Amino acid sequence: MVTIRKATYNQISQAIEATSERFNHNIEANRFEQDGKTFFVTLKAKDSHGEGARIGFTGRALPNACWHVYGNFFDELFRQNPEIVVIALGKKITNDGGNWEDSNVGSLVHPRWFSEMCHCADVANQQTLQG
Repeated sequence: MVTIRKATYNQISQAIEATSERFNHNIEANRFEQDGKTFFVTLKAKDSHGEGARIGFTGRALPNACWHVYGNFFDELFRQNPEIVVIALGKKITNDGGNWEDSNVGSLVHPRWFSEMCHCADVANQQTLQG
C-alpha cells in the first residue's frame, strides 16, 4: 500500500489514468481511500498476463501492479504537483528523490529485483524488435 500526502483526489485519479495509458489501459486502482488529507492507494493490473502485471517468485502471473507501474505513477504525481509526498515500502519518495530505487526481494543466494518481476522488459524488447 502506498500513502500519499499533499495531493488531491483528482490529481491521484489523473495519475492513475495516465499510468494506465502507458500500460495499454491495463492498470486500475485496487484500493483508493482517503482519511483526512492522506490517501491510501494500491494499483493492480486488470489482466494479470498483460502489461504492468507482476510475476511472483514461482513465475506465476499476479494481478498486482509491477515496479515500473508504480515508478511511472509516482512520476506522474510529481509532474502534477511537485509538493506531493509518497510513502512506499516504508520509504519517503518526493519530487527530489527516492523514486526508481530498486530493491532485492529475493535472497543473497537467489537475488530477485523488483524491476525484474514482470514482463515489462519482455514487452520493451518485443517492441524494439518489431519497431
